[in-house]
Amino acid sequence: MSDIYKAPDAELTSGEEHGAYGSLEKGVAGDYSLSIGEVIGEAWRRTKGNKGTIWLGVLCYIVAAAAINFIAGLVSGYPAFDPQAAIGASLVSQLIYQVLVAIAGAPLLAGMMMIGIKIARDESVSGTEVFSHFDKILPLAVGMILMYILGTLGFILLILPGIYLMVAYTLAMPLIVDKGLGPWAALETSRKAITKHWFGFFGFLIVCLLLYIAGAIPLMIGLIWVIPLVSIAVGIAYRNIFGGPESDQSA
Repeated sequence: MSDIYKAPDAELTSGEEHGAYGSLEKGVAGDYSLSIGEVIGEAWRRTKGNKGTIWLGVLCYIVAAAAINFIAGLVSGYPAFDPQAAIGASLVSQLIYQVLVAIAGAPLLAGMMMIGIKIARDESVSGTEVFSHFDKILPLAVGMILMYILGTLGFILLILPGIYLMVAYTLAMPLIVDKGLGPWAALETSRKAITKHWFGFFGFLIVCLLLYIAGAIPLMIGLIWVIPLVSIAVGIAYRNIFGGPESDQSA
């Protein structure tokens, strides 16, 4: 008797029975759909009961990022928290500072993205997921630095290539921790998959940006709901394109 009521719940929670989960192969082939309305709608439903988890992750991220910036400033000699002094800082100290921040901050970014992804896949997750991926700090840091370098080169080349690459590389970080891909493989996998529906994904990111702006306008109060909403929406997009953990897909 309970099976009669199973289908609607499955559509809301996992979507796997309806083919909402993708895979590496399907993602690269472009065999997925990305309806902005459906993704945002599902993300909104999933914020119920998960806002606290995401906000704990955000707070952990902010505290850790501040500590990283402070330590990187001490090591490099770059006055990160003094804008006036930073103007006269040497390019070498600024470069060292940026590299240190990118290296140490990459696992935090990956962890923050994985919170939304795990919520989208109905997996158990805590806000402390932010600290869970420092074992992959080297590939994550290399991936982050490559992303910055290639994106910067793209912007130098008439701006449009830079916009294309920064959008196309959006899902590279979670591919490293979730699928175990190397830095270059993750960047290329993200690029190839998103390129198949680049304008749709670009539109999705624009909608996310507009949501952030709308949430920030009334004294930033709306961000209480918008930040969890967007985090989960990005997780749903990743899930629909690349699916679950690689070990689950190969089982």
